[in-house]
Amino acid sequence: MIRAIIAFVASLGVGVQAYLMFIGGKGICLDDGCAIVEQLTRVPPLYFNIAGLLFFQALFWLFLWGHKGAGHWHRLARLLLLAGLVAEAVLLFFQYAIAGSFCSYCLAVFAAVVLLNLLSGPRQIFRGTVLFVAVLLTLFSLRFTGGPAGGSALTLAAGTIAVLPGEEGRPTLHLFFSAACPHCEKVIETLQEENFCPVRFNPVEPVPGFSFPGATFLPEYQPEVNLSLLKTLAIGDIPTLIADEAGQTLVLRGEQRIQKYLAANCRRPKAVDQYHGSSSAVPAGSSFTLPFLGGGSDQDACGLAVDCPEEEAPEADSAAGNRE
Repeated sequence: MIRAIIAFVASLGVGVQAYLMFIGGKGICLDDGCAIVEQLTRVPPLYFNIAGLLFFQALFWLFLWGHKGAGHWHRLARLLLLAGLVAEAVLLFFQYAIAGSFCSYCLAVFAAVVLLNLLSGPRQIFRGTVLFVAVLLTLFSLRFTGGPAGGSALTLAAGTIAVLPGEEGRPTLHLFFSAACPHCEKVIETLQEENFCPVRFNPVEPVPGFSFPGATFLPEYQPEVNLSLLKTLAIGDIPTLIADEAGQTLVLRGEQRIQKYLAANCRRPKAVDQYHGSSSAVPAGSSFTLPFLGGGSDQDACGLAVDCPEEEAPEADSAAGNRE
C-alpha cells in the first residue's frame, strides 16, 4: 500500500507542475538547471509533465488493484517501473552530458521512480539496476557531436537561424543572442546600421518571426545546439560573439566588448579605438572544449536562464525578433 501512496503523492506533485505550466507557462523551478533543461528539449515541458502525471497515476491504480489480491496488476506495475527507470537514465545522462546542469525538480521525479523500484523487491532491484547501468554505459560510449573533423562548425551551422553575407576577407561572426535580451537587441541594431562582416545569428531559444535586412532565414535551426555549446564553453550570459579570424577564433562576451569589436573590424576604416576588455583566443578549427577564460560584465549582458530586468529594455521596438 505504501507504493500506491508514494505514486499518488508523486502524481499530485507532477500534476501541480503541469497545471502551473498550463496557466502561466512556468512551473516550480528551484534553480537555473530547470530552465536550462527546459530550453533544450524538443517537446514542450508541459507534455513531459502530462506524461509523468499519467505514469504515476497508472502506477497508483495498478498498485491499488494489486493490493486487493490480483497479482497480475503488480506485475504490470513492475514492468512500467522498469520502463520509467530506463527513461530516467536517459534524462539523467541528458542533464549531465548535454545540458551541463541538473534540474532539482527532475531529480525529485527520478528519486520517486527509484524509490518505487526499491520497494518492489530484490528481483525488481536487480532488473532495474541492470537496465539502468546498461543504458548509461551505452549513452556514455556515444559521441553526440558532428565528429572530430569540423564538429564545431557543424554544430554552429545547425544552430543558425539566419545568415548575413559580408565582404571577403572580413572575420566571420557567430552572434549568440535571445529576443528577451536588451543588450542583444542593441548589438543587432548596430549590425543593421553598418556592417561588412558575414554574420550567422545563433539564438539560444526559439525566435518566432525573426527578420534582419539582407539576411537569409534558415527555418530548420536548432537553438538547443547553441545553448549546449555555450554551456560547454562555461559561458553563462549573452550576447556572446564568436569571431573566426585568420589563424584564430575570438570569443567575446558582453555588449560593450562586442560593440567595440564591430567598430574596429566590421565597419569602414576610420579613427576608432581598438576594442578593449578580456577575450579568449583559441586556434582555428578548435573544437571549443577548453574552458572559457574571459570575464563578463553584469551590466551589459543577460543570463542564459534568467531574463534581464524589464527596466533595462530599450524603448525602441525589438530588433532581435519581430513579435508583431
